[in-house]
Amino acid sequence: MRPNLKYITHAEIDFERWDRCVAATAHPQPYGFSWYLNWVAPTWDALVYGDYEVVFPLFPREKNGISFTTRPYGTQAVGPYSTIPLSAQWVEALMEEAMKHFAYGEFFLSPGVALPSQWTPEKYSNFILSTKASYEELATGYSAQTKRNLKKAQKSSLESAQWATAQDVVRLWKQNTQDKTAITAENIDSLSKVLEFCLYQKRGVLLAVYDEGNTLVAGQIWVQFHGRSTLLLNASSSYGKECGAPTLLIDQMIQLHAGSDHILDFEGSSIPGLARFYSGFGAHDEPFYFHVENNLPWYLHWRKPKTTRS
Repeated sequence: MRPNLKYITHAEIDFERWDRCVAATAHPQPYGFSWYLNWVAPTWDALVYGDYEVVFPLFPREKNGISFTTRPYGTQAVGPYSTIPLSAQWVEALMEEAMKHFAYGEFFLSPGVALPSQWTPEKYSNFILSTKASYEELATGYSAQTKRNLKKAQKSSLESAQWATAQDVVRLWKQNTQDKTAITAENIDSLSKVLEFCLYQKRGVLLAVYDEGNTLVAGQIWVQFHGRSTLLLNASSSYGKECGAPTLLIDQMIQLHAGSDHILDFEGSSIPGLARFYSGFGAHDEPFYFHVENNLPWYLHWRKPKTTRS
């Protein structure tokens, strides 16, 4: 264990110092901030080094007497975060300390984190777009398919749904997408509370459109913080998809931030169709990593993924 690295409970965390550490990187993802974690995982604990120079959230759970940690729903990659250079040896030390408290651990490590050479984690895609260039320049980077979808949407008489709420967009997602996923009603209801909080705190933006019959056909909710907008919910009806409404909404976000030092984070995806859709806006892949530590007894070891360290 490195000196001054310790495991602390949720009640002991200094949230102000914690958030300063998370915000130390340019354009940080929202998932590590205390105000976000407190909504999606009320019981999270942490590893903290020194005066919050390094922090790493952990999510203790127990099932059948076995302690484990995994990311909560509503997050993607969650650290570690640091105000000092974080080498692969540092990451190894954090993992060793974390696993003193768990028999099994699933760790989704943030983009850019240095990984020990002996690890073999899974790599997941996450597409981002810098909006520093002008809108005209950014639009030239759209794929031919994206340009076609945008033209189709612009001809479809879609109108801005200025009074749409987070619950409206969540309802649209439930009606058109939930049964195609493994996401539970409890998961999406938890996420909807986070989204409502972010919109209320002016940390988010909601974009939505109606069709000619005044029916909501597409909606997106983005969390905005420290120069980054992260797409946390993208909902669309079958008609909305057919007429290119999601493309129209993303194009509106690009127009809003064009010419500024801002990152649009599409939050995925490794699914080929979604990867093509998001990369069609000129976005590039900023991958994150899934690492497993499996210290379960031999008679349970096989029931969970093998460790991704060799």
